[in-house]
Amino acid sequence: MEHPEAIDDLLTVEPLTDAELDALATADLALEAQDGREPKRQTAGQETGVGHAKRLVTRARRHRTYDLRNVPAAVALIKPLPRRGEVIHAVMGGDFAAWDLVPAILDLAARPADELFICTLGFNASNNGHLCQLLDQGAIRKAHLLASDYFAKADPSTFKPAQEHLAARGVRLVSARTHAKVIGLAFEPEHFYVIEGSANLRSCNNLEQFTLTNDRDLYRFHQTWIHNIT
Repeated sequence: MEHPEAIDDLLTVEPLTDAELDALATADLALEAQDGREPKRQTAGQETGVGHAKRLVTRARRHRTYDLRNVPAAVALIKPLPRRGEVIHAVMGGDFAAWDLVPAILDLAARPADELFICTLGFNASNNGHLCQLLDQGAIRKAHLLASDYFAKADPSTFKPAQEHLAARGVRLVSARTHAKVIGLAFEPEHFYVIEGSANLRSCNNLEQFTLTNDRDLYRFHQTWIHNIT
């Protein structure tokens, strides 16, 4: 199933940087009262009855690509995938983002994932667009996403459209008071990969660490509490 108009809208807004988001995660997000200000003048669209700006997206001219140049670096770091009961401990040097580990595992597994769950502080529109593409292609059969309340409030122009586009694909994206970073990919019945680490999904030019474990019990542990929220 295709969603051309949805995917085209995913990359229109530049998200906050990780530094900006982490700063907001420790700040009071309440807006100050704006009493006493004069009402804003109507826009030309409001005065003429035209309304908000409008646009038309034609399918014939739609071209959407995702920068996957860093995925080979992720593949090289985790290849071969851990066998059942094994753990890979790794340090990321800023040459790829945590999201790149998802297509890397899909590439190495060479089969669709039965389930994906993600808990992250934040993400960007490109992460979400690529996830929507993987869902449309059947590379991921179902997914559940949990993000931070701080991110949802600080960057609604990224969070709300992502929530809508994922909902159209039967995927729930919710926010909660969380700072956890966990990714799970299940390939029933034998392989259950869990990534636990410090990095958010989007790119970050800092040292980050993660473990990649192939363990069903660990997968079920994280799956349970994330499902309870989402």
